[in-house]
Amino acid sequence: MRNERQGKQEIPAGDLAPGSLNRAVILLKAIAQGSRKGSSLTELVARTALPRPTIHRILDRLMALEWVTRDDETSRFNLGTGLAALGYSAISRNPIEHIAATYLSRLAAKLDQVVYLGIRSGLDMVCIGRYESESQIQVGKGRVGMRAPLGLTPSCMAVLSRLPHHEVQEVIEANLSRYHRIEGFDETGFREAVAYAIQNGYSSYDGIMLDRTTSGLGVPVCDESGYPVAGIATTYITGWLDEAQKKSCLRALQETALRISESLILQGKKPGRQP
Repeated sequence: MRNERQGKQEIPAGDLAPGSLNRAVILLKAIAQGSRKGSSLTELVARTALPRPTIHRILDRLMALEWVTRDDETSRFNLGTGLAALGYSAISRNPIEHIAATYLSRLAAKLDQVVYLGIRSGLDMVCIGRYESESQIQVGKGRVGMRAPLGLTPSCMAVLSRLPHHEVQEVIEANLSRYHRIEGFDETGFREAVAYAIQNGYSSYDGIMLDRTTSGLGVPVCDESGYPVAGIATTYITGWLDEAQKKSCLRALQETALRISESLILQGKKPGRQP
């Protein structure tokens, strides 16, 4: 395979045919769902069910575009800077992030904690905003652009809290095997947390997965019909907040989510925009 350091290359027009494009998208999604250390060729074959020669050919072209990189030492593949640039450009144009940024920056300062903004992408949740306070203790490993199976963070569990019941079940059934591939996943705790979120309309995440020293709260941002279009959340060290502080934190999250929702609705009703 051609090393991406050899520079960009012209991609033949035939490689943009619908079939090739579809396979490239499948491969990019498979890489995105891998770990931060990247994915091996064997793992990509298993995830995509594409023939190994096809994956070789597509990876060559994606590396030429700088959409995929290959680690020279481990031979593992990861998403590249070219694709990241496109992604950040898309995020900066996302109406939710554009509207929410000011509100969430203020919320982070008020709570003195990290605040996250996430949106749904199929069976995944994508972090499109991380807002930090001036505190020297920044709790939370989430980063802009991070993808995770929908349901595994406070913000995406908040989205589950407002989804129709059948959609919640479809998401969990489709993602359950992916959840179990994450070290420390507690299915019993997860299902209890989902049930709590659905009953209360917000998520309360208390060290049940990913990091047992971290807790968090998340609330949905809904459109005019009440359907969740995003989730906002904050994380903190487990046991750091007492019950009164947790209630105050939750109120601040809910008030901010409401302001963002109202702004989104007003933005959609401006002349020249579709409601």
